[in-house]
Amino acid sequence: MSTDISSAFPSTSFSPDRFVDVVRTRCAVREYTEDPVDDDTVESMLSALLSAPSGGNAQAWAFVLVRAPARIRQLRAFAPGVVGKPTVLLVACFDAQRDEAHAIGQHAGPLCVSMAVENFLLAAHAHGLGACPTSSFRGEQVRLLLELPPHLDPVLMVAAGHPSRPPQRSERRAKEEVISYEIHGLRAAPTAV
Repeated sequence: MSTDISSAFPSTSFSPDRFVDVVRTRCAVREYTEDPVDDDTVESMLSALLSAPSGGNAQAWAFVLVRAPARIRQLRAFAPGVVGKPTVLLVACFDAQRDEAHAIGQHAGPLCVSMAVENFLLAAHAHGLGACPTSSFRGEQVRLLLELPPHLDPVLMVAAGHPSRPPQRSERRAKEEVISYEIHGLRAAPTAV
């Protein structure tokens, strides 16, 4: 017997298929126009970011959103992974103090930061923007430029903005190559019970 839990979820203005389409079509965008991203869109992306799951609800993260062109230029000087000239740059940090307070485990905190970044990427794509995460940057220089306290460790940067050309999705590995059912190596999906 199934229980109807639909009332526990807010109504959405799009179908589950539309959501999956947003997830499936998101891709890395590294070239941007100079057009700024409007404040409402940025706030929407930040709202999605903060809605990410978090181990033990520790929310062991902190984020610095950079929109000032001069500061973005300074950060790009120490971030070879930031290609192009984004109009938005998000620096996602692991917060060791919150991790210690919640004892969520050595690797869980950075994973939670990554899940939040994925939400930011999906929200950017849903708004018609392009974005690209990178871990290719010099952490100490980023720490100094952003005046990060010692307990915040920059984990990822996300460049975002209006794409300068239509995004092209990279090839994905075949489902049959990477998904097993019930045990590793079993490639046929079992019949639902």
